[in-house]
Amino acid sequence: MFIPKKQFQEVKFMTYKANNKQKQSVSENKKDEKDRVVTSTHQAPLVTGYEVVPLRIKTELMTAQECDRLRLINNRDSRIIKDYLRIIYHNEEKILRKDGKVDKAFLDKLTLTTSRKTQHKLRTSVPHDLKKRYPRCSHDEFIECRDKAIWTYECWKTQQELSEKELNRPRFKKKVPRIQFKGSIGKDRFQVIPTPENTEAKLWLELRDSLNSKRSGRRYHKRLMLPLAYSPYHEKKLILEKIKTLELVYKSKEQQWWAHFTLQYAVPLYQSTHPPAVLGVDLGIKKTAVAVLLTPSGKVIMDELCFIVNKERQSRMWQLDNRIKSIQRLLDTQNNNGQPTKQLNAKLYQLRRRLRSVTKQELGYAVNQLVDFILQLKNSYNLFVSVGYPKNIRKSHPRGSGNKSLRRKLHKWCYRFFITKLKHKLNRYGFESHRVVAIGESWTSKTCSKCNSKNTTRTGQGQFNCHNCNYELDADLNGAKNIGKRLIQYALKTKFNSIWDLLTDDFHPLRLYKCLQPLGQWLK
Repeated sequence: MFIPKKQFQEVKFMTYKANNKQKQSVSENKKDEKDRVVTSTHQAPLVTGYEVVPLRIKTELMTAQECDRLRLINNRDSRIIKDYLRIIYHNEEKILRKDGKVDKAFLDKLTLTTSRKTQHKLRTSVPHDLKKRYPRCSHDEFIECRDKAIWTYECWKTQQELSEKELNRPRFKKKVPRIQFKGSIGKDRFQVIPTPENTEAKLWLELRDSLNSKRSGRRYHKRLMLPLAYSPYHEKKLILEKIKTLELVYKSKEQQWWAHFTLQYAVPLYQSTHPPAVLGVDLGIKKTAVAVLLTPSGKVIMDELCFIVNKERQSRMWQLDNRIKSIQRLLDTQNNNGQPTKQLNAKLYQLRRRLRSVTKQELGYAVNQLVDFILQLKNSYNLFVSVGYPKNIRKSHPRGSGNKSLRRKLHKWCYRFFITKLKHKLNRYGFESHRVVAIGESWTSKTCSKCNSKNTTRTGQGQFNCHNCNYELDADLNGAKNIGKRLIQYALKTKFNSIWDLLTDDFHPLRLYKCLQPLGQWLK
């Protein structure tokens, strides 16, 4: 979207004003942190980590030409990254160093020519001339695409060393965005400009675009202005000074463009007098949540269990669901007979809105109950929360799989809404982002939490029986124990450098979880 000159002159003044406001907010946050009762010492070493903050790009405010430019940039970058990966695959023996990493200098000798003398010689010809193949890409953009290709190749190689089976090489079928690094002042490849008085978009992303300028031989590239969807949540979360990289992502299902900003944060290494503990939380459809506490004692105490079930609201949800199904059947019959369906559509719309409000109320009640339970445990334990995240559970039961009722229940299950609300509320009470982690829960309901055997059965979806050690307990309680054990297992592994949060795509360093070593007896 085109911004007039008067408005753009106001932007510079507003950026200066917004930076001052951010500095004031940072100082106020520091004062609030001092007022809180914090158990960490002031001399503790700082641990740096990275956090991702996604913002939607308002394409409805952009012109068709600007949308085409954004699409062309992403398509060009994905083709360049794929070409870099092919070159790495064909020259693995030459490119790889002794430590197993890719030699960037040797890869540049194969792909990029130089117009000026480098440290060695002037390169006028290379075996794979990418500058000739992509004349609308600048040298800095080539380097960013090269780094993304090297990162994907090295990640695949580390996974191949850890796994027993042969993994497929990364071959991208969708668009692959490059990671844009923020340079020094005056040489920024992207810039975030706040405009608080603008009603359409309060935050703008300014990109350096070399599509047209590189072809004409101009030295200074054009700028592409992208409006961002800015909310009060982003106002607290997004700090412009801590932004390090940017990634433009296109979600084909939603048909929307997103800007993923990575922020670097520094957390003091937590030193507490309380014993460490991990709270495993298993989410379900009938039982909203089941939480169990794993402590260094190696035993589960009945007072430290939490079962969250609200049968009255669930029965109300099932009644509304059955009414919606009956109206849908009437709609099908009337559509086949050619009868009017206006009244039925209005009823269906009202019932769906009522069902949505009831589910939100039920999940909000469950989150508040679980937060109260966690705050009680916080007073006596150095607490970490591990929440099971059922990733790709809906893809495992596609249409035509045979179990139609289960597929309907899974598609109405709002597990992502529950975890985001839980993380947001705990963050308000002083829980850092690395203390509440969403971890994959695959095979946690079928694995015995006592002997780690998979020779198990579930009778009536509520009772868990292990045929190896004859262990019997509640099935959801067994899954919650396995989810808590999985966080301990990831924290005590030395092969990984960080723990991946599946909900927010944040990578937390393992140094933050060193205090969980006394919990290693749960893995024996």
